[in-house]
Amino acid sequence: MQIDRGDRIAPLPSPERSRVWIGAVVAVAAAFGLAFVTVPELVDFMRREAYMAASAIGAPTPADEYAPVYDRLEMEPLRAGLVASPKISAPLAKLLREPCDKRAIAALAEALTVEAEERAAARAYRGFAAACPDSAMEKGRASELFLRLGDADSALKIADALISEQPIFPDFHYLRARALFAAKRYDAAISEYKTTIELFHDRAKVNEKLFIDLANAYVAVGKPCDAAFTLYSWIALDPPRRGTSGARKRVEEYGAIGCRNLPTFDEPKKL
Repeated sequence: MQIDRGDRIAPLPSPERSRVWIGAVVAVAAAFGLAFVTVPELVDFMRREAYMAASAIGAPTPADEYAPVYDRLEMEPLRAGLVASPKISAPLAKLLREPCDKRAIAALAEALTVEAEERAAARAYRGFAAACPDSAMEKGRASELFLRLGDADSALKIADALISEQPIFPDFHYLRARALFAAKRYDAAISEYKTTIELFHDRAKVNEKLFIDLANAYVAVGKPCDAAFTLYSWIALDPPRRGTSGARKRVEEYGAIGCRNLPTFDEPKKL
């Protein structure tokens, strides 16, 4: 059985009714568009959905509005799956409006680190420091991240820049010493560790970790006695509190490598 075009339940819409429906659809679309403009949360939601969709099919990030941020920070554009996260898109949006916002760059780097994107975080910090004034803290964080990644050269370049700006700040010398050690430049690292200690006005406040790092550098160049005496010097700063069993054990371990006639713990030898 064939249905004749005239056998319809409802009559065909008239041209006037079609125009009314089209107008209604346009009005609703305009209303939604206005809502997205006036409600930032809806804009962010739709942006994240678009980025997630692009990430799912392996497509490039759609209409990447954060290109100015990437250019300013001298970093590669982040993949769509990362930008889909509000913890990353929010600080990017903030940096788009406020290029030198310190809290925004810290939030971005932290979010990237959580996503195992330490190198992107390090580059973001480095680019921020290059573009924004008073960014010694961001340079230091970039260097620490490069050290964590095993990129001693990048960490060392930043440490050198920090020392040129603030030559008597011990933390920057310690950072440089660690970068030199990571680069296997042990003699230079020993010198830098010593400089760091000398820059402290009150050596009693120097952390044990610095002395342990110096001792390890001595071991690396085949000087276990100097390593042992380095820890002795740390104990000598406050023998009652620092002459712990753990400290003594470390000294004995260095001595066992090849050091004789170590002084007693009652009379530690200073460097």
